Amino acid sequence: MKNFLNRLGMTVLTAAMLTLPITGCGGSSDTGAAGSTSAAENASSAAAGSETDNDEIVKLRVWGFGYTATSDDCAAVAEAINEITRDEIGVEIELVRSGDGEKLNLALTSGEQLDLVNYHTYSGGLVTLVNNGMATPLEELVEQYGQDAVSAVGEENLAMGKVNGTLYSIPNVTCFANSYGMAVRQDILEELDVDPKTVKTWEEMHDLLVRVKEAHPDMYPVVNSWAGGGMQKTFAFDNLGTGFWDALGILENVHDGSTKVVNMYETDSYREFCEMMYQWKQDGLLMPDVTTSNENNLCSSVGFAAFENNGPLKSQQLSKDWGKEGVVIELVSPFITSDAGGSSFFIPSVSKHPEKAMQLWNLMYKNKEIANLLTNGIEGVHYEYTDESRSSVRSLEGSTWDSMDWPWPNSSLAAVYEGTDPDIWAQNIEFSNSASVSPALGFRFDNSSVLNEITACNNVIAKYDVGLRWGELDPEEALPKFNEELKAAGLDTIIAEKQAQLDAFLAQ
Repeated sequence: MKNFLNRLGMTVLTAAMLTLPITGCGGSSDTGAAGSTSAAENASSAAAGSETDNDEIVKLRVWGFGYTATSDDCAAVAEAINEITRDEIGVEIELVRSGDGEKLNLALTSGEQLDLVNYHTYSGGLVTLVNNGMATPLEELVEQYGQDAVSAVGEENLAMGKVNGTLYSIPNVTCFANSYGMAVRQDILEELDVDPKTVKTWEEMHDLLVRVKEAHPDMYPVVNSWAGGGMQKTFAFDNLGTGFWDALGILENVHDGSTKVVNMYETDSYREFCEMMYQWKQDGLLMPDVTTSNENNLCSSVGFAAFENNGPLKSQQLSKDWGKEGVVIELVSPFITSDAGGSSFFIPSVSKHPEKAMQLWNLMYKNKEIANLLTNGIEGVHYEYTDESRSSVRSLEGSTWDSMDWPWPNSSLAAVYEGTDPDIWAQNIEFSNSASVSPALGFRFDNSSVLNEITACNNVIAKYDVGLRWGELDPEEALPKFNEELKAAGLDTIIAEKQAQLDAFLAQ
C-alpha cells in the first residue's frame, strides 16, 4: 500500500510541478461481481467503430457530486468547459450536480440520458451498478481514449476500479486515507481559549460541548454532517465495500488487522457510541431536529460542531463550506478501508456515446482549465485569484458553487484554496502513509445471492439505526430489538456469505 500511495503521489507531484500547486483527499475497489454482457458488447462496438473527427458535436450529460450548486452554476461551468471540449474532442456537456442518492438512482433506472456519472451517492456502489447491468466495461475504451487518465493515476492503481477482474471505473487523483472526529468552529475555540489538540477523547469532547452550550445557549453544540441526519464514521470500521452506517457485515477495527466479519450493531463500538449519544441528547447537546433537517453546513450559522472525516485539506474545505474558519478535532486515527477510491465516475450502459464519454473523462485528468472549472467554478462569479501566479483562490461572497477537490477526476491540477500549503500533496502522501490499511483492501462483496436478505435487513435498519446513533432511542431498550429483528431478517446469512467471499479473496 505504501508503494501504491507513493506511486500515485509521484505521478501527481510531477504534474503539479508543470502546472499549479496541488489539492486532494477523499474514497472503491471492486473484485466480486459478474458484469453485464450487453454493456460489454456495447463498449466493444463503440470503441471499434468510434468517429475520430470532431465535425459533428456530440452532447453528453455529466452527473457530478455536490450539494449547493444551482442549475445556473452548472450551466455556466458547462459552457466554459464546452469552449474547450468543442475543439478538443467534439463534445458539449450538460452538467448536473447532486448529493441525492435517490435522485441518482431514479435517473439511472428511468432511462435518462447519462454519459458520465459520479457514483459516490449510489447505494451499493460500483459492484451493484455492475450487477444491475448499468456500467460499461472500460478496457477497450481506456486503451484507445484513456491513456492520460492512466498516466495520472498509475496503471497499477486501475485495480481499484475493477469488478471481477473487469475495469468499470478509474480512481480520482486524491488521497485514500481518512481520520475522523468532530469539525468545530475555530472562533468559538479561541473565545473559550481551547487548543483543539488537547481534546483527545469523546469524554473531553463532551466537556467542550457543555462549555459551548453554557457560553452560547442560542447555538446547537452538535448538528448534522449533512441533510437528513448525516453523520461521518465515529470508529475505525471497514464496511467491506457495501453501505456506510447501513453496512451489513463489517470489520470492526481496521487498526487491529482482524479479518472476522461481524454484525456492526452487536459490536461494543456501536453500542458504546449509541449510549454516549443518548446521554448527549439528554444533556441537550444535539440539535432537536437533527435527523429531519434538510440543511447542510449548519456550522456556518446555528451549529458549533459536526461529525467529520479529516485529512490535510479539511480545514480549507470547512472554511469554504462554512464561510468561517473550522478545524477537525481528531478522535479516530487515520485508516484506509477496502473501498478506497470509491468516489469516482463510471460510464452508464445507457450512454449512446461511450467513446466520447471516455474522451471527456480522459480530458478531465489532463486539462488544468477543466480541472479548475470543475473544482472552483467561474472566475469572477464563484472565486477570485489571490496571487499573481494564479495558483490560489478564495470564494466570492454569495457563491453557490460547492468547491470540492475529491469528487472530480484530477483536482490536483486546479488552483488551491487560499491558505493551503504549497506542499499539500506531500502532506497527503505523509498522511496516507501514517494510516492503518484494511487487510481487505480491494475487496468488494457480491451481494447477488442474498438480495432478499439485504432488502429485509435494510428495512430493519431504517427503523432503528439513525434514531440510535442520534440519541433518539434508548439503546438499552432498542438495541436488543434491533438485533433480534436483523437476525430474523437474515443478517447472519449475509455475514456468512461475506465472510466466505472475503476468505476467498484473502487466499488469492
